[in-house]
Amino acid sequence: MSDAVKKYLIFSVEKESYGIPITKVQEVIRYMPITRLHEASRFLKGVVNLRGKIIPIIDMRLKFGLAEKPYTDRTVFIIVEILGVRDVNHVGLAVDGVKDVVDIPDSAVNRTPEIGFKFKSKYLYGIVQLQDSMVMILNLDSILSTEEVVEIGEQLEATR
Repeated sequence: MSDAVKKYLIFSVEKESYGIPITKVQEVIRYMPITRLHEASRFLKGVVNLRGKIIPIIDMRLKFGLAEKPYTDRTVFIIVEILGVRDVNHVGLAVDGVKDVVDIPDSAVNRTPEIGFKFKSKYLYGIVQLQDSMVMILNLDSILSTEEVVEIGEQLEATR
């Protein structure tokens, strides 16, 4: 039995490190101005036009229940693939910065304990120790509920 190794993009929000499977990442772009959407969820900062495609931007600080902070020159948007509903199959995750791309064996990822985190553990797939820090591996399919994806789709339709 082999121990599969997967590549993860490691990024930061506040002082915490997170990882997402590189296979879900379309691209990483520098901060660009966001067009706000009226009556959207607090964590949905708005949309950007990326080469003619409208991409909703999710502020991961707000999604994780952290205090809102102004974006800086280190802020990036990680464009990721999600389970699509209502023509929403890509979103941008606004994060504090990208750190690295690393190989992580499946056996190194520990399942997430149910307590001790700043946000709901349902967003996490597991935790891995990398050098001196713990990295929380996100489950992208649970970051947004079906209802939230439908709401984003409705917001996008209203802008057309």
